[in-house]
Amino acid sequence: MLILHLYNPETNDWQSGDLNLLQLPLHGDQKAWIDMSSASYAEQQQVLNRFQIHPVIAEDYLRERHPPKLEAYDGFTLLILRAFAGESFHEYPGHAQLSLLFSNQVLLYKCQLPEEAGHYKVQAFDVNRPVTPIKEWVKSYIHTVSASYLEKLINFEDELGEFEDAMLSHGDDHKMSRIMRFRSVFRKLDRNLAYQKDMFADLLTPDDGGAGVMSQFEPVELRDFYEKFERLHSMTQMYYDQLGDLVSSYMSTSSHQINERMKVLTMISAVFIPLTFIVGVYGMNFDHMPELHMPLGYYWTLAGMAVVALGMLLGFKIKRWW
Repeated sequence: MLILHLYNPETNDWQSGDLNLLQLPLHGDQKAWIDMSSASYAEQQQVLNRFQIHPVIAEDYLRERHPPKLEAYDGFTLLILRAFAGESFHEYPGHAQLSLLFSNQVLLYKCQLPEEAGHYKVQAFDVNRPVTPIKEWVKSYIHTVSASYLEKLINFEDELGEFEDAMLSHGDDHKMSRIMRFRSVFRKLDRNLAYQKDMFADLLTPDDGGAGVMSQFEPVELRDFYEKFERLHSMTQMYYDQLGDLVSSYMSTSSHQINERMKVLTMISAVFIPLTFIVGVYGMNFDHMPELHMPLGYYWTLAGMAVVALGMLLGFKIKRWW
């Protein structure tokens, strides 16, 4: 089911209904806002056919999963955006895809959410909202998409600081697994934001293909869009690198601790090797071993073993091995 809102400049109000309410071409200051989020594939095709959308543009708009894209043809501009649909970075349920196809008088809107992100909401169309140019609605959706990342990235900065303190004081494998999950989420965010940043960056030096898009937005607006997503992308990369540094620090610390334990075990083994040799010699069952008949032989042997052990420990201390 699709929802149509049609603005009538003569009565200065909005009429809501289905596609039967739409009479093309639109005249004067008439505006149409069509929500196709819940429309069937056939209904979406019907709308696109009525507006005579180019088949290539229509194909991209109809796809359920499509990388962010900005393209213009024959008075219409296609804008596909990806918003973060999770409640926080503790999980990544997927992204919300906003597909906007608009001209000076028409906005075809579609929002697709992953099943696990039922709490994510995009502001619904308000018929009481003052009438503004179509591009102002598009700008509000772009800001909504960037805000879906920005608020969570700012909040994550404090959480990351706590993570760093916790890993330095008492890091463990449980915290490591959480860090690895965060890195996985940020890797996906990095990909989505890189798409959108590059999409607007290409329009700052437009070629012939971008002329239609440039006619919809002022250069200063395009630069503002680019700077928003460039900052988000930079923050995502920074946090991803910081999480990687925590992993490296934890691995280095763990390796150092293991090396210290191995050093102690090695020194103990080194001390007992000559002592074991002495015990082995005097444990041999030969008939003629003069030391076996010495009254103080047992005590002299123990004393010699103690001297060897203490001498080796002293040597380790002089070499600063412990």
